Amino acid sequence: MDTTTAAIAARGLGLRTGAGWVYRGIDLEVPAGSLAVVTGPARSGKTALLLSIAARMKAGEGELAVAGVDARRHPSRVRRLTGLGEFRGVNDLDETLTVADQVMMELALHGRHWRGAHVDGVLEPLGLSLPHDVTVRSLGAADRLLLGAALGCVSRPPVLVLDELDEDTTPEETAAVLDALRALTAAGVTVLAGTLDPGLAPAADVALALTAEGRSAGSDAPFPAGAAAPGDPVPGGADPVHPAVTPEVLDALR
Repeated sequence: MDTTTAAIAARGLGLRTGAGWVYRGIDLEVPAGSLAVVTGPARSGKTALLLSIAARMKAGEGELAVAGVDARRHPSRVRRLTGLGEFRGVNDLDETLTVADQVMMELALHGRHWRGAHVDGVLEPLGLSLPHDVTVRSLGAADRLLLGAALGCVSRPPVLVLDELDEDTTPEETAAVLDALRALTAAGVTVLAGTLDPGLAPAADVALALTAEGRSAGSDAPFPAGAAAPGDPVPGGADPVHPAVTPEVLDALR
């Protein structure tokens, strides 16, 4: 596992709860500045894996390094190095807020002052040009996804993690979302995105396909007997900037 040049390096990553395995035996290496996708059907553990890589959830076993930092030993450092797009049930956007207010709130969470021009400054890296006074509820799916991604980049993290890349979007909108994420990678950001659609894998530099059992597709290696104890949610869920995940949310994500 190359932790020196890879933005994300995982080996044998697994997460288990009292209800069983969420995902297991995951190997993944993503070079810095790449676009990577994780595909998998519903309840394949895809979302939980993405949150684990972002250190918002704690894997039960295996090795994981993000931007060269050991996520098992230093999860708080990894949380600061990874931005999150919107994950429903984890860091939902406030649908009653305007775009400007949502951006202002995110800037305030990171201790940054703002002016009207700063709203466009947050949106522009994703190619977004949204009226400041429209509510989040009124946004289309693609604009909302990219707004969440833009907010995840406010702290200028080297890695951005987001999910549901193609939820409720047309093929044309999904292609535009991928173009916007490519613009981020061109600026040096590593992007890891989840999707239900395996057809999006060829558009990425790196792709990981999960089976319905939460294994890497094509992996037939037996899982070691007496595997590690269930993973625990990351402590510190009250942190508004780097939200953690409760057991209840974990169960819903399975």
